[in-house]
Amino acid sequence: MNKCFKLEFTKYVDNSNKAEVKHLIFDLKNIYEDGSWDIETIKLLGEDAILKGIALEIYDKENNLVWSTFEDEKVLSNSTLNEIKRNMKSIDSKWNGNFKKYKIENYDNDKNIVGYSYIGHYESTYYMENDMDFLNIMNKFIIIIGVVSLAGIILISIIISKSISNPITKVSKMAKIIEEGNYKNKLDYKSNISEVKELIESINKLADALNEQEALRKRLTTDIAHELRTPLTSIKGHLDAIIDGIWEPTNERLISINEEVSRLSNLVDQLRNLEKVDREKNKLKIESVNLKELMQSIVYNYQSKALEKNINIKYESKDIEVFIDKEKFSQVIVNLLVNAIKFTNYKGQICIKTYLENGYINISIKDNGIGIPKDNIDYIFERFYRVDKSRNKDTGGIGVGLTIVKSIVNAHGGDIFVNSEINKGSEFIIKLPNNIK
Repeated sequence: MNKCFKLEFTKYVDNSNKAEVKHLIFDLKNIYEDGSWDIETIKLLGEDAILKGIALEIYDKENNLVWSTFEDEKVLSNSTLNEIKRNMKSIDSKWNGNFKKYKIENYDNDKNIVGYSYIGHYESTYYMENDMDFLNIMNKFIIIIGVVSLAGIILISIIISKSISNPITKVSKMAKIIEEGNYKNKLDYKSNISEVKELIESINKLADALNEQEALRKRLTTDIAHELRTPLTSIKGHLDAIIDGIWEPTNERLISINEEVSRLSNLVDQLRNLEKVDREKNKLKIESVNLKELMQSIVYNYQSKALEKNINIKYESKDIEVFIDKEKFSQVIVNLLVNAIKFTNYKGQICIKTYLENGYINISIKDNGIGIPKDNIDYIFERFYRVDKSRNKDTGGIGVGLTIVKSIVNAHGGDIFVNSEINKGSEFIIKLPNNIK
């Protein structure tokens, strides 16, 4: 700001000095009248000019001195020019103090040359005393403005930094609390900064998610312990009674023991299947498969299971060629169909449909069964999550079926969605990219 002001002020002073010289030249036209020099006018012009840093000398046409600032106003000219030099040197030590003169011809009323005027001033820009006073005042104002601006910037910076650092400090403390396993705590802090607000919301959502995961892990431990303990207790009870001679080792009792062993084996197989899917989710044996034929084959295989509950399976499909891993994708359809049969009431209905829509291959498996509570829909694809907490033998399992389904669908570049309403049924929709060649 100071540099810009000095640059503009220098232009202004230069223009002002040039204007003064022009005025002086104009006034010098009237210093010779009626065959003689008007010394009084010359003196007035000379005194006024030197006060503006301009020296004046008048000579007649024979080069005889008529009037000179340096001779007739010696003291004033010396003090004024020296003062200008000191002022300019105080501003710029490299200031050029060269004095330059310009020659002007003087004429009488008949346009005859009667003499010469020499106008002199410093070649470089120069400031008079009033210019220096104005410049110093402006410099003081600029310094005050600078100090006030700097103080304002510092104050605003402190306010902004605190408005950012305070919530970040709280978020950091909250992260340490979460690190220690205290997921139920919430960060209660209001901020007007959108980014900080999003950060606080994110850390609270993270705490909620970790709390859910912690609850899920605890429930998993309980579930697995319960699922394993129940058949093991039954097997041990039977065997102890047989060993103690209380029961005869009849076929019926051995069949009951075998059923519990099969139940244990099924639980272990579910865990192994999940581990296998995790390990081989990127190892797909892609081949061209007729989706209609694949779906029909699976429906035929599980139709008898549906008939046990007198469930009617409706099927609607078009001949669609899709590139998938046939074995893994069959597991997806089987899991969804078995779940639909399991959770559909007696004399219910299951509708299966495959169709093309918006560039995707869609597979819909819809039932009119018991439905899924709204609070559970967001978690049904998480591993070990079970909607049914009753440990019912008919709906038993450890909650990995839908996790396997989603993992396989995602590995094929697709996605799976669910629409459900309590006591009205559920619809699972698989969307696969249309990769028909």
